[in-house]
Amino acid sequence: MSPTKSFPPFAALLLLVVLSPLLLSKTYAYPIITDADSSSTKCFNFNVPDDDDAHMVFIAIPNHNDDEVEEWFTTQMHEMTRKGSASFMQQLPEVSKQIHERISDEEYNGRSNVYLKLTVPKRPVLRHQMFMWYAPVVVMNVVKASQRGQKKGANTQPPGGYSVCFENKNKKESVRVLFDVVLMSDEGQDEELQNKIIKKEHLTPLEENFQEGIRAANTILNEMKYMERREARMRHTAESTNGKIRLFSYVSVIVLLGVTWLQRTYLRSYFKKKKLM
Repeated sequence: MSPTKSFPPFAALLLLVVLSPLLLSKTYAYPIITDADSSSTKCFNFNVPDDDDAHMVFIAIPNHNDDEVEEWFTTQMHEMTRKGSASFMQQLPEVSKQIHERISDEEYNGRSNVYLKLTVPKRPVLRHQMFMWYAPVVVMNVVKASQRGQKKGANTQPPGGYSVCFENKNKKESVRVLFDVVLMSDEGQDEELQNKIIKKEHLTPLEENFQEGIRAANTILNEMKYMERREARMRHTAESTNGKIRLFSYVSVIVLLGVTWLQRTYLRSYFKKKKLM
């Protein structure tokens, strides 16, 4: 029998070094984007796990903006709601000159006539205010805000969840709303993990790569919920596109039938006038 070969430690270290860029690569996802049609109200329901809290961020932009403006605000909002970011839950940076040129002065920070309504079943309204164009609306610590005036020991999470409604009172203009919900269930875990990690100068290269793998795994877990929201955004876009195509098909059929009827009526009157019928 041939002797069993053991896996050399150097090969294991080399394998971890090669795979570490893949483990440390981040998966980027973005806030949810929804459209509120003119003179309509669109609502969403959210549940927050027990013993957790959440922050909510909203931005309203006109629906006629080009993709570059929407992409800029979406990216900045993603940085604003991404844990570990330097601008986490901070104000948006100043709009660049290139983006500002694509926004009219009348719209920038103007009244949108679109209202945000954040409610909890059987409790007072948490937030009801009008959006200003391109200005973020931040609701911090939603659970704590909903508990104000409640008895101690009461159930912290409402059975019906939190309802977020966008009421568009414009009669002719639809509005696009960017929003994101940041769960604070993992708050403090990264700091606690960092305190448990030994200083780098005390670690061997192999142990250091293991610690990087652990941090990469935590990053992936924190980003997985963003993938779910990205999928919801793409599903909304697909459903909206399918609806427009369906409407166009109906209109095309109606126009075709109308043209056919007009041609038949014209030809019939023409033949009667020529006494061919």
